[in-house]
Amino acid sequence: MLLVKAVLPILRDLLATFVFVALFWTVGVYPATAVGISLIVAQTLYMHFRGHKIGALHWLSLVLIATFGGLTILFHRPHFIMIKPSLLWFALGVVMLRRDWMEPYLPPFVVAHLEERQIAKAGYAYAALMFVLAVANVVVVKLFSPNFWAAYALLGPTLAQAVLFGIFYLCFHKQIAAGMRAEKQKAAA
Repeated sequence: MLLVKAVLPILRDLLATFVFVALFWTVGVYPATAVGISLIVAQTLYMHFRGHKIGALHWLSLVLIATFGGLTILFHRPHFIMIKPSLLWFALGVVMLRRDWMEPYLPPFVVAHLEERQIAKAGYAYAALMFVLAVANVVVVKLFSPNFWAAYALLGPTLAQAVLFGIFYLCFHKQIAAGMRAEKQKAAA
C-alpha cells in the first residue's frame, strides 16, 4: 500500500506529461500548451475545493506552466514551454540540497534501518540528478527538433529517475532486509 501511495503522484505527473506530448505531436504545441495550462488550473481548483493540501511543488508547477505556457501562446514561441522543465528541475535540485529533504518521503522502516548520512547522500544524488536533467533539457531544446524534445521530455527524466531509484533500491535493500531480520530474531528470543 505504501508503494501505491508513493507511486500515484508520479503516475499522475507522468499522465499529464503523456497527454501534453500526445497533443504536442497530434495537434501542435499551442493547443497542447493551452490544455496543459487548463489541466493544472483544474487540478489545483479540484484539490482546493476537495480540501486537499496543495504542496509547494504543485504551486511551483502551476506558476511555471501558467507563466511559460502563457508566454508560449502569447509570443508564438514554443521554446518558452520547452525550457520550463529546466527551471523546474533546477528548483527541485536546490530544494533537494537540504540534508533532510528525503526522510519524510521514506517509509518508517527504511528510515529505521539506514544511517542518516546514507539518506542524506541519496538525497544529494537526487539533487545532482535534477541539475543534470535541467542542463540536459536545455541542450535538447537548443540542439534538437521540438518533436525530439517532446519524446525526450517524456522518456529521459523518467528513465533517469527510475535508474537512480533502482540503484538505491539495490544498494539499500540488503541492509534494510538484514536489519528487519535481526529485529524479528531479537523479538522472537
